[in-house]
Amino acid sequence: MSGNLPEWVQRSPRYFYAAAVFLFFAYFAIGVYEIKNLTMTYGENEAVQLAMLRVLIDALREAVYAAGTGVLIHVALAIWASKRSNAATEAAE
Repeated sequence: MSGNLPEWVQRSPRYFYAAAVFLFFAYFAIGVYEIKNLTMTYGENEAVQLAMLRVLIDALREAVYAAGTGVLIHVALAIWASKRSNAATEAAE
């Protein structure tokens, strides 16, 4: 993007993308673990399926939020770099 920014700032969108993947699997695994430990042998199968769907939707929501944050940071950094290069071009003229 731009050499004027610290390296960790330039790489920050990647951290959010990695966090999105991690959050998805973490939320899903924890939810499945909770459901498996709370269900009884005489429990309704439909209720378990509904709980699994809720866990999947929650995991997807958290992953999309983290990925969206990464995209916003990526776009903001690209806009900032573009403005910096335009200012440098105008100053050279």
